[in-house]
Amino acid sequence: CTATSDKLLKSILRISPEVLNALSLQRPVVALESTIISHGMPYPQNLGVAQDVESILRSKGVVPATIAIRDGVCRVGLSQDELHDLSLSGMEGRAMKCSTRDMPLLLARSRVTSNSINSVAKSQWGATTVASTMRLAKLAGITTFVTGGTGGVHRGATETMDISADLFELSQCPIVVISAGIKSILDIPKTLEQLESLGVPVVSYKTHDFPAFFSSTSGTPSPWRVDSSKEIAESYLCARALGLSSGMLVANPNTDPAGSLVEQAICEALDDAAKYNITGRDVTPHVLKLVNEKTKGDSLRSNIALVKNNASLGADVANSIASLAPQYYDGFSEKEERAFFVSPGHVIANNSASLSSAKLGSSSPSFTLPYPSVVVMGGAVVDLIARPKPETQLIPFTSNPGECNESDGGVGRNIAETLGRLGAKPLFYTVVGDDDRGEALRNRLGNECGVLDVKETVNVSRDDRTASYFAVLDGDGDLQTAIADMSINSKIPFPSFEVLQHAKILILDANPKFESLLTAATVARDMGVEVMLEPTSIPKISHLAIKDYVSKDTNGVLLSCLTYATPNVGELLAWADALITKYDDCAASVINSTDEESKIRNAAKVVLHRMRPHTEAHLIITMGANGVLLASREKMNTDTTFNKSAITFAHFPSSRNVDSELGVNYTGAGDTLAGAFVNAHFINGHSLKNAIKIGMDAAVVSIEFPDGAISPVLGTV
Repeated sequence: CTATSDKLLKSILRISPEVLNALSLQRPVVALESTIISHGMPYPQNLGVAQDVESILRSKGVVPATIAIRDGVCRVGLSQDELHDLSLSGMEGRAMKCSTRDMPLLLARSRVTSNSINSVAKSQWGATTVASTMRLAKLAGITTFVTGGTGGVHRGATETMDISADLFELSQCPIVVISAGIKSILDIPKTLEQLESLGVPVVSYKTHDFPAFFSSTSGTPSPWRVDSSKEIAESYLCARALGLSSGMLVANPNTDPAGSLVEQAICEALDDAAKYNITGRDVTPHVLKLVNEKTKGDSLRSNIALVKNNASLGADVANSIASLAPQYYDGFSEKEERAFFVSPGHVIANNSASLSSAKLGSSSPSFTLPYPSVVVMGGAVVDLIARPKPETQLIPFTSNPGECNESDGGVGRNIAETLGRLGAKPLFYTVVGDDDRGEALRNRLGNECGVLDVKETVNVSRDDRTASYFAVLDGDGDLQTAIADMSINSKIPFPSFEVLQHAKILILDANPKFESLLTAATVARDMGVEVMLEPTSIPKISHLAIKDYVSKDTNGVLLSCLTYATPNVGELLAWADALITKYDDCAASVINSTDEESKIRNAAKVVLHRMRPHTEAHLIITMGANGVLLASREKMNTDTTFNKSAITFAHFPSSRNVDSELGVNYTGAGDTLAGAFVNAHFINGHSLKNAIKIGMDAAVVSIEFPDGAISPVLGTV
């Protein structure tokens, strides 16, 4: 039943795009448990520590992979929003401490009850212990794991047989576990004996004495001493060469130990647990809580310090393994193949070779630091416009005298050109065909439009034609028919992680395939990068919205990544209509509104409520001659409901008349507004409202240029 188990695994294991990219490039990743967040510390200290630990790892070039189970799916790598929700889940009763034995039962229950769960209810969490975190890290192919302290043999185990599953997972998962030793509430000598019996290498870092969590010494000699991260990495790799299945426990002494009252407090807390018949997995959280109270916070202070200290050493070990491994290994053997999955729900690869070829972004541009602040991902199109001679009627079914004009277009390309001409120096990720039009379009982007590194970011497909749009207009300039040849857009690449982690904003149009948009948006969101969507057209935003919500694996993830969007009225209404097929709230008010203004505002509320939480969200709604409507939603807390979220509106009437004497072209007006807004707000620091006004003025400049979508004089006005 291997095929069946693989199929099931794909549905219950998700690796975040950031973690996946690092693994595919064989870069250092460190796993982190989630029980310490949900049950180990009070809020908000738990959130602060989780964020600080991730920052320590990132500062050393290591990707953090916090592991937890959310709504029946094992997650390897959490976003900042997920970390925040997890930190609240323990005190809100939405988190279950989940060891290895609990995982299949929790996952099965979630799958059985998923259809009856309200899709807008708060997430239910399975907080992974040291044991279950090791198991999931092994599945993901992560070699290093940082925690506070490991479990072991409980005091009185001769009577209770209470021995932590952490020890057995250490014997089965080839992972380096960095901890501050065995938790001091346990029987340390018996734990070390058990680890010896299980064949687990145990070392202490720069000490001969085995550490005891709150204390740097336990009085028990350590089996081995190591003095560098390189020595730890060499030992780990030698174990792999020998075919040993076990991991390795590294005990890192606490550099900020708690006071002398800790041991007395531990004994009293253990007596209290026995008195109230608290057993099993509930003992450790109960004891740590009482110890913190009895030491007046001294143990919590020490706990926080030791976790950060372990993160620093863990980063060094992960870096050493990543540096040394290529010298000894040339990929995985057939028996070591692993399945990797990108959150939420897309299989990337099932072995190291294909994983490397499927990495996030095909290459990293060779630009000079600092990295670009604005990254655009979308379509590049050659527009071909045909119209009869002025004041003549178009005659169907025959040839008509007239003129045909060719110009560059595509929403993403137009926005990138606007930014380039305004001096923002954007990167633009797109694809063109291996043909004359594609080569010319790419050259113009770099040579004339101020877009960076087009040879690195504009892919060339040998099997496709450059996207083109052929429109036939009548004598009044109205569209009569058109053909869109856009199949190449399914091959639009997404930016590399290195680019996104330095960006201020990622701008997407709706031309790339949904999976590519989702991957880029989730990586940007997880890095705290703002994400803007230009809906592109009514059919495309409707398709995206339905695709985003039709699967329980995605369930609105793309929309929840967005902080900005720039729809026109038609696109906004189509977007809201697609969403209310999934949700009923405000549906009646959107559909039954009698006046256009109410309909627009209600539609904006439907969309805004599902954009990125825990931050502000904005819709810049273009209304043609009626100007622009800004709809803004305040930062949402986890308990914010649709009716409670504060949404404000600001109208910006058109303040500048269009000079139509030399002809006009409205095709790039919205794209110019979007690009000029981003340049004004994110590059030049203008306020939101001033940036919109600047964008509107820039749009008029492009409208007054009849020969293309974007005016070449934007940068001089």
